[in-house]
Amino acid sequence: MALPALAEPSCANPAITSPADESTVASVRPTIHWQAVAGVASYRLQLVSREPEGRTLATIDTLVSDTRFVPPQALSDGFARVSVRVTSQCPAGASSRSSPGRDHRFLIDARSACAVAGIGLDLTEKRLRWAVTPGADRYEVFAYDPGDGRLLFRQETSLPAVVPPTSSTGPVVVAIRPRCGEVFGQTGYFAY
Repeated sequence: MALPALAEPSCANPAITSPADESTVASVRPTIHWQAVAGVASYRLQLVSREPEGRTLATIDTLVSDTRFVPPQALSDGFARVSVRVTSQCPAGASSRSSPGRDHRFLIDARSACAVAGIGLDLTEKRLRWAVTPGADRYEVFAYDPGDGRLLFRQETSLPAVVPPTSSTGPVVVAIRPRCGEVFGQTGYFAY
């Protein structure tokens, strides 16, 4: 048994405090906070952001001298699963007291803050119109054949209106997706 004065110094990995583990946040650049560890001058932050389908959106591996980190770029274009790990960079001669542990995970879902509403067809002007989405700088409009899913029309506009394609064969399904800065919002649908 070693005397306290002669014991080898040790350090632990910090606990991430926010975003909370398994929580959902609306920001595409959330600030990550963790508890300070005594005697540690820097921390290694490793982060991976992925779409639910598996495509990697962001990978970050960096040293941080603070107990908070703001990503330099968006971690998502609206919806992503983020895994993050913060490891203490132990001083020389210190032994690590903790194992790497499991990753801290949270979900980014910023789509609801950028959603399309009030879609309707103005028959006098033969225009498809919708309510202005606050923060949207453009809209992507897609029209599909509901029978076979074939794309009939695709247009990008900065206005909340578009002249839809005419269909002589039957109904058309229209999908409108707003873009609010770095976020693709919730898609609105309309059939005519």
